[in-house]
Amino acid sequence: MENNTTENSKKLIPYRKGQGWGYCTPDKKVVIAYVYESADPFSEGLAAVRMEEKSGFIDMEDNLVIGYKYDYALPFKDGLAPVEKKGRYGYIDKTGKEVIPFKFNDAENFIDGLAIVEIKEKWGFIDKQGDLVIPAKYDMVAPFINGVAFVEVNGEAKFIDKTGKFVPDPEEDVFFDGLTLDYSEDGESVGFKDKDGKQVVERVYDAAMDFSDGRAAVCLDGQWGYIDTQGELVIPCIYDDYIDDFSEGLVLVELNDDFGYIDRDGVQYWED
Repeated sequence: MENNTTENSKKLIPYRKGQGWGYCTPDKKVVIAYVYESADPFSEGLAAVRMEEKSGFIDMEDNLVIGYKYDYALPFKDGLAPVEKKGRYGYIDKTGKEVIPFKFNDAENFIDGLAIVEIKEKWGFIDKQGDLVIPAKYDMVAPFINGVAFVEVNGEAKFIDKTGKFVPDPEEDVFFDGLTLDYSEDGESVGFKDKDGKQVVERVYDAAMDFSDGRAAVCLDGQWGYIDTQGELVIPCIYDDYIDDFSEGLVLVELNDDFGYIDRDGVQYWED
């Protein structure tokens, strides 16, 4: 119990009061005041926050570690964060040093050593040295999963390996938390099946996303909620839009044209 309490006390959650953002503990004790225009979850010890329409990073003691000089910032992953300045994206390290130049139209986090970037409305992949290891020639790309990434070029869907070589379409479904999406024949409804082909979640949803962190977003009549891996609707379908997957126990949701975070049990961290 003591270890759980210690671990719990170290976790800070973005908390919104009205239009101000701060941070609280899981039991909603506010420890960083509502002074920010927006606040992202902590990742690798730092969190992106906004003041006067600029993004910077704070630590868990509310010290400003990286100043407010970016137009947009994503979380740190693998020691680097994509940030935007004057319409161009580059990457910084946790000291704020700009380690990959601002030469991209868009950029995403590193996953398994590679990051998706956009150059002149085409997409490719860079390594952590900033080298374009897979040329930006695709109309659409997705992150690598099991060494293979989906790409689209000239209206044709293909798959590539990490050298950029085209490979056959994966014959097996991709499973997240042991489950994969399972659509009806007409594509109008969706559920989930396991690796043995067993129907774990009936095809009762209008739309669904893959599992992440033990939860999957599902949609009924235009409203979104989340199920667990047993198919139980643990967070009711009351949210206005699908925004993101769960990560480190939190997800950003939209409700009544405003935003806030919920945890895996559906606890809401805001007060209007």
